[in-house]
Amino acid sequence: MLSKSELRVRIKEEMANLDYVKKSIMDEKIRNNIYGLKDYCKAKTILTYVSKDKEVDTIELITHSISLRKTVCAPLTKKSNNSLEIRKIEDLDDLIVGNFNILEPNEHTKVINPKNIEILFIPGLAFGIGCERLGRGGGYFDRFLLDSNGLKVGLAYEFQVFDSLPVQKHDIKMDMIITDSRLISCV
Repeated sequence: MLSKSELRVRIKEEMANLDYVKKSIMDEKIRNNIYGLKDYCKAKTILTYVSKDKEVDTIELITHSISLRKTVCAPLTKKSNNSLEIRKIEDLDDLIVGNFNILEPNEHTKVINPKNIEILFIPGLAFGIGCERLGRGGGYFDRFLLDSNGLKVGLAYEFQVFDSLPVQKHDIKMDMIITDSRLISCV
């Protein structure tokens, strides 16, 4: 089994080589899998990361969810205490370039209690079929997810899913993983 650092390098290389046309097709399949999810349809409040570079695209998910009058939240990185603060976004204009060069809600957006979030779409570099998640190594989402009550859904391209991943005690598992070709449920 590859180490976490070896997996991160391997996945980042594969993502860098991902063709934009193929990526767009896979993103659409993932969105369709999300939109068909009963938990998503019922949810009034969702959290999603704001996609960067070649991550699974969430911009369409954000705009679609807002059009359905869902409360859409995104994380604001607080480097001072290595945490995430959850903020409501009402449109894409609420986003600014923040820490780590990631689009984040601006400081004027409303803070949302994480306990009110029904479904959380979480990024990852790799996932295991047992719903393990490998992030970028900062631990921000692992710390945040400790107190989460909502359904934790990892979004990934199929090439990011492995039979197993090296995990540690502090690594938080997802409840489900949605890819361009399948839904993996661990609940």
